[in-house]
Amino acid sequence: MKRILVGDSREGLITTLEAILKHWGYRVVACTKASTLTQLLREISPDLLLLGHDLLATGGSELFAQISTCATSGRCPLIMIEGQTPRQTSLPHETLGLPLDLFTLFSLVQPHLEKIPRRNLRLSVKLPGLLCRGESSLLAEVLSLSTHGLFVKSPLRAEVGEKLHVVLPLMGMKQEVEIDGEVLYSIRPGVENNYLQGFGLGFSATDPDKLNALQSFIEAKVLGEVSERHVDLESLAREHLQTRNDTVTLRLIPS
Repeated sequence: MKRILVGDSREGLITTLEAILKHWGYRVVACTKASTLTQLLREISPDLLLLGHDLLATGGSELFAQISTCATSGRCPLIMIEGQTPRQTSLPHETLGLPLDLFTLFSLVQPHLEKIPRRNLRLSVKLPGLLCRGESSLLAEVLSLSTHGLFVKSPLRAEVGEKLHVVLPLMGMKQEVEIDGEVLYSIRPGVENNYLQGFGLGFSATDPDKLNALQSFIEAKVLGEVSERHVDLESLAREHLQTRNDTVTLRLIPS
């Protein structure tokens, strides 16, 4: 399991990042003090550094030298979190802006930690969907969803390259989206996949309103899962967290 060392003086932001990254399956070591960060870098070898500019600026020469060695050697990439005041650093790094956007965080972390990085934040779901082929339509079950496509369990034998239209209800948002897509791959039922039959559908060009609706839905579901499994929603740093639809997020949090 890949390990991420997260350091920032803002405790609420640290709590939020730690919960989200753990939810994605990573080991996270977090701290809010430069002295603790210095000690941790003596003791562990993280696979990724995620550090606040302000913490680095107050850490002294030893901390800077440690991080410089990690970042320039290529063994431990560095992502800098925006500080309360703009700062510059000569260290090779990428920047994570605030307020924190789940999709941006995912796209920054994945290439450094996965042999085959996912390009899009994907959500495991169980949603009804309506597949339309010409004048006919068929109910199906959506098992995974991203802003760029979905996987659907369906008896429909769709061929790779086939164009389909899908109607997807965004549960909890009182909204549905209709999107055109193309079949990217198909799965035939067999013993090896527990007789699952379905296919992956890549969305065609998605207009901004539909994209925003999908992002809002996925974001709300992810934050709901994080709150349920790792930390209460009230502990998340809402001032540092970008949310497109607070009403949906709150509705998905169990009482």
